[in-house]
Amino acid sequence: MMKIKTALMFLVSAASAFAIRTAEIRTTKLDKTEEVKTVQLNEVEKDVWRLRIPVNEISRDTKSIVVVNDWAKAAKGEDGFFLTPNGGYGTFRIDDGKEVETHPHLRMFAMKNPRGAFLAIVKGLKFEYTLIAEAKKGKYEIYPRFNIDKIDFDPYEDIVIDFYKLDSDKANYSAIAGIYRDFLIKDSKLVPLAERVKGNPTLQNTANTMYARIKFARCDRRKAPPSAWKKAGYKPEMIVDHTFDDAKRIMKNFKDLGMDDIEVCFVGWHKGGHDGPFPDLFPVPEEIGGEAKMREAVAYGKSLGYRMTVHTNHHNYYSNAARFDEKNVNKNKDGTWRVYTYWPGGKAYHSCFLTVLNRYLNEDIARLKDIGINGTYHVDVTSIRIPSPCCNPLHPLTRQAMVDVENKIGRKLRENFGGFSSEGKFDHVAPTLDYGLYVRWDSLAKNTIIDKDVPLNELVLNGIILSNPYYGTIDAPYERKAGENLSDVNKPYCVMGTARRARLKVIEYGGRPSFYYIDYSDLAPMKWIYDDWQKLKYLQFRFFVFHDEIAPDVFLSRWDNGDEIISNYTDKPFVYKGETVKPVDYRLFKSRSAAVKPLAQSNEGAKASLFGADNADAKPPRTVRRVKIGK
Repeated sequence: MMKIKTALMFLVSAASAFAIRTAEIRTTKLDKTEEVKTVQLNEVEKDVWRLRIPVNEISRDTKSIVVVNDWAKAAKGEDGFFLTPNGGYGTFRIDDGKEVETHPHLRMFAMKNPRGAFLAIVKGLKFEYTLIAEAKKGKYEIYPRFNIDKIDFDPYEDIVIDFYKLDSDKANYSAIAGIYRDFLIKDSKLVPLAERVKGNPTLQNTANTMYARIKFARCDRRKAPPSAWKKAGYKPEMIVDHTFDDAKRIMKNFKDLGMDDIEVCFVGWHKGGHDGPFPDLFPVPEEIGGEAKMREAVAYGKSLGYRMTVHTNHHNYYSNAARFDEKNVNKNKDGTWRVYTYWPGGKAYHSCFLTVLNRYLNEDIARLKDIGINGTYHVDVTSIRIPSPCCNPLHPLTRQAMVDVENKIGRKLRENFGGFSSEGKFDHVAPTLDYGLYVRWDSLAKNTIIDKDVPLNELVLNGIILSNPYYGTIDAPYERKAGENLSDVNKPYCVMGTARRARLKVIEYGGRPSFYYIDYSDLAPMKWIYDDWQKLKYLQFRFFVFHDEIAPDVFLSRWDNGDEIISNYTDKPFVYKGETVKPVDYRLFKSRSAAVKPLAQSNEGAKASLFGADNADAKPPRTVRRVKIGK
């Protein structure tokens, strides 16, 4: 109790002297000495206070700079919350803990406490910081730490953070997301999905379809430990999951079951399988049928009405690739090649996206268009991490410049294929990204300082960029359990616990059902969520504007047209607006305003009444279609 009182007294006394318009700057030098000073912020518009550290004041002997607004502090036991850019929501309830986000999804963070509430948006050196929320002896802080010594160049612009003063009575994570969405739309010139699909049949198709990734060949990651991958001469076994003839049978079964709204992506179709020696894509392995059979499968899928796309990679750059050229490799500032990691397929270096753009991309686009690819083009990794800088003197790029090139690539892919998709949904590529395979790798709530995950990314970007919520909701609603060989990384893949909960999370967060690790031998679970998708896909064209837990394990999701979904994770029925939501199920509630209509397509499900259709007994259909898989 004494600790709580001491912390509270500290913050009350601080509040009497300071407010949102002051911040503490903590500078650490390379020799480990520290400097601390308090600065006044400038009000650049009503209730928006700016912290600016001019680039010429950032000395070359600086290791890091921490910025702590005086409202970014709280004490254990106080009312309020903090919000991290990756969707971590925490309250002030523990003595010690720390959340470190080295790759923030969004350029923002927030806190509400008894002294006030704010949203902070990082606008200068915005790709050069780590976001930290921590509690020490009951004292909380949330702040960005600018990693000046990791820039690899002189700092190239001012540090700028704008602190938006919020109405404490109205401050919640949904409202905060809305402010940040409005900022991004204006700052990054984002165009809502409903507008982008006009005159774009590829993107219109992507927005209305589920995503089915068919695995062909892959390097075996299980037979040997990662330590063996580094040994000279190591060659992994190539596992064949499917052939192109298998893919034709899978697509035929989709069609026979009435699943017309599917976008098909080929994974591991390229040289060496997944993860083969990028930037090489060709030749297509003969073990899965070779290029002739690939062309045949692409043409067959298109004949069934499916748009066809492929999985590629611009991030990994293998020294054993035929197209490898050390003049094109990403380098550290000491001139060494910038190592990414070892995969079974070889030692991978970071690529420089400028060389991808100028040396490889045109050739890949032409070859794949000739094969017949006509779906939203998928590039691994790009949207799931902030890129590294490149110090190769032939093509030096800061992180900001590298992000600019990533978006140039995204624009070129949009121009040639109609859409660009990638692994995640970070906002640095929001100007050109159309779909992210997953938003979260795992639950942040596994960290004791985080109370729960909230759909912050979806509240900001749904209606602009499509996505699936978690790595663990890929393949929802298929059952999965520990030890299964569905995914190489099993724990996050199983984070939802049950198939029904995974299905419900996709729906609650307004996600696009996406499949990857299944073998498509049993299509009943896929058809189950396909039927959900037919009723709900129109919401992909709306902004997701509100989310809250309205009862224990019961969640409300609301879109900008007033339509609502109640997701009930409990084992008991839940009544909302006089209607029953069954256990571990959802119910769609249509807005009473008939004048508000979806922006880009008609609502093909739940047309007739105020309330959406009941979901039967929340069980998958009994019909099972099996695919005969070739050896």
